[in-house]
Amino acid sequence: MPEVFERMRGLYTPCTDIRRKIFVGISRFVLAGRKPEEIDYLPFDIIDMGKPAYRCCSYRELSIVRQRIRLAFGLPLIEERDNTPVSAGIEAAFTDRKVIQAPLVNVIRAACEKCPEDKVIVTDMCQSCMAHPCSIVCPVNAISFPDGGKAFIDQKKCVKCMKCVKACPYQSITRMVRPCAAACGVDAIHSDPDGFAAIDQGKCVNCGLCTVSCPFAAISDKTELVQVLHQLMGPQVGHPYALLAPSFVGQFGRLASPGAIVAGLHAIGFKAVHEVALGADCDTLLLAKRLAEKAGPRDPLDKSFLGTSCCPSWVQTARGHFPEFAGHIAESFTPMVETAKLIKDREPSARVVFIGPCIAKKAEALEPELRPYVDHVLTFEELAAIFVAKDIDLAAIDPSGFPEEASALGRGYAVAGGVGGAIAEVAKIKYGKEDTVFAKADTLRNCRTMLAEIKAGKATPDLVEGMACPGGCVGGPGTLIGLAFARNEVGKFAAAAANREPSCPGD
Repeated sequence: MPEVFERMRGLYTPCTDIRRKIFVGISRFVLAGRKPEEIDYLPFDIIDMGKPAYRCCSYRELSIVRQRIRLAFGLPLIEERDNTPVSAGIEAAFTDRKVIQAPLVNVIRAACEKCPEDKVIVTDMCQSCMAHPCSIVCPVNAISFPDGGKAFIDQKKCVKCMKCVKACPYQSITRMVRPCAAACGVDAIHSDPDGFAAIDQGKCVNCGLCTVSCPFAAISDKTELVQVLHQLMGPQVGHPYALLAPSFVGQFGRLASPGAIVAGLHAIGFKAVHEVALGADCDTLLLAKRLAEKAGPRDPLDKSFLGTSCCPSWVQTARGHFPEFAGHIAESFTPMVETAKLIKDREPSARVVFIGPCIAKKAEALEPELRPYVDHVLTFEELAAIFVAKDIDLAAIDPSGFPEEASALGRGYAVAGGVGGAIAEVAKIKYGKEDTVFAKADTLRNCRTMLAEIKAGKATPDLVEGMACPGGCVGGPGTLIGLAFARNEVGKFAAAAANREPSCPGD
């Protein structure tokens, strides 16, 4: 159901509103130097107890906001039913060190409306027509007409073949799927015994699309807002560096130029700003060489390929669902880590903050072998809250020089097809590899379909690109703008790069 990703993306809904109010409220709380014991006052800066705006009553809003605040502080979820104050242990978050731990993505039961998992239903549009085509096409006789009235579907018999949906002349039958589950490409969301959504953390790959697909804002991830703010406020043990993901362009408004964003980052305390597309360039050169090494006649039964590794959710999905292909996915570091390594090699005391569209990067930065390189991860939405809290207007600020570090191909990593396209192009230019057969997919469900076709022998690509988010990184859960605009802005920014072909320091 790819259309599920488009319905709320780019819209400023009440779900967006409460999420951003919480991020701004927390940022102001920390910047004002307020103490942990004052945390119970914070919800009242965000909601009006006398006038509920999002829920049936103010007390339910208060419960949900308290829990979202706790997650936004980076701490484990505590719900009211746990008979423990939501503010318990909140002082642990008041540090510039990493505090988030798995699980990153959590369901807030107080906000969940127990949506049906998956059912085909008859709506009020049913006209009780004489033809009854819905029942005629049903292969399991699940449709009846009690008392000669509207169609009725026996859910115990229904196999969700959708034939009735297509046959109804009034379009009165529809399939109702829990939005969070529809967005989850690895089938990690189900109902618990009480009917609430629940996440199988053993299956979850932290793509985070469920957090922006739930129309009740019942799923939230943890943030590092508080810890980054403490790092920026000092006194600093190491200098904070901001790493901007290639999808940053356009995310902070049409009038916020790349140079203005850099100036804004300096204004909130970052010593320097670097393009993560620089790390993408390093990956491109490495994987282009590996791809070229695969040159030669292909056996039609050969299912080997080189898989990209820049999206951690895709990598987990590919290796977990298709273990026979695990060795085909490149072991290279992601662009985030490649860029962080370059900085830490030059300045070991640097504190690196990745800023991007991605929740999966928060999980990646928790991996023991990567923790020394990436200290914190923020989404664009979380960074925007800091700008708002500090009253920084990116449309009015004097822009700084943008670090022209990356190639057009590296900047193009943000859009689906950009990673594989860059690798194939460089393999041709540098190594003479012609006619690379390139397969790509975005969203994890489509990625699984692509790999299933390779497994079945229906496709034999040389190079495979997978992206967890719709449209690539520009469709990540931490973005601020719609897909079409984001894709266009990245294209223009990439075209403006000084060089098309990548280079990597030290090569």
